[in-house]
Amino acid sequence: MPIALKNPPYFRPFELFTGLLPLPAYTSYDPTPFIAIFFPLFFGMILGDAGYGLVLGIISLVLIKRSGKRRAVADAAKILSVSSLYAIFFGILYGEFFGDLPQRLFAMEPLCIERRTAIIPMLCFAIAIGAGHVLFGLFLGAVSAFRKKEKREVLYRLVSVILILCVITVVASYSGLFPALLSRPVIITMLFLTPVLLFAGGLLAPLELLKSIGNIISYVRIMAIGLTSVLLAFVANHLSGLTGDVVTGVIVAGLLHLLNIILGVFAPTIHALRLHYVEFFSKFIEHGGRRFEPLKK
Repeated sequence: MPIALKNPPYFRPFELFTGLLPLPAYTSYDPTPFIAIFFPLFFGMILGDAGYGLVLGIISLVLIKRSGKRRAVADAAKILSVSSLYAIFFGILYGEFFGDLPQRLFAMEPLCIERRTAIIPMLCFAIAIGAGHVLFGLFLGAVSAFRKKEKREVLYRLVSVILILCVITVVASYSGLFPALLSRPVIITMLFLTPVLLFAGGLLAPLELLKSIGNIISYVRIMAIGLTSVLLAFVANHLSGLTGDVVTGVIVAGLLHLLNIILGVFAPTIHALRLHYVEFFSKFIEHGGRRFEPLKK
């Protein structure tokens, strides 16, 4: 059965990213809506600067106006415009506008969290996002298997979800986030479900489970890449204050912020796409579709 992707206007520009992958099978899911929902969110979490988001938003509007009939440029500009809004939103939460300018100039405190100092909370936040994203992918894989009436695959996916939740619960209980007494019944549940996992998924099922846990840990890059961005912005502002001259300070800060904005476009894009292509889509997307080619237009 040939494949032709058809999405609502908001999702359609994100087919630019879907086109980098092989087409999904006819019985699988179209990856475009998932990229359209989660990619700008991850982009904004990583960049997280209202000033940078404002600059990128202006650039995207200019590109949309000048794209003409170049659909790829127009789609990329629309994706950038949506992502810049998320960057502005998270920048407001992080209290970042060209780095720590709000704190330096107006002594304003972040509404939510200061990424430069709150490394452990941001680490936990990134892992929590990863757990939710990967578990959602496993759930979609179970739904897909249910539609195909593959009962053992459904059981394998659901047991994997439960075991991952058990692992998270045990780690949280030993970390003091959950009561310590909770760990014992959870461990017993894991021991009971392990044979079921082997029955449903085969001998390699435990390795696949470890792979899924590794996928969750991979979302730490949301914290790490974002931390490098905010530190570079902080260095830019700090160096500008050490120059002793307003004009020189503005030039130094401007050049470093420009470099950070350029990195802030490519690094979040690459890593947000990787989280989709490798960690998320591998849980439920089945490739191998044949592109629809009409006999005439």
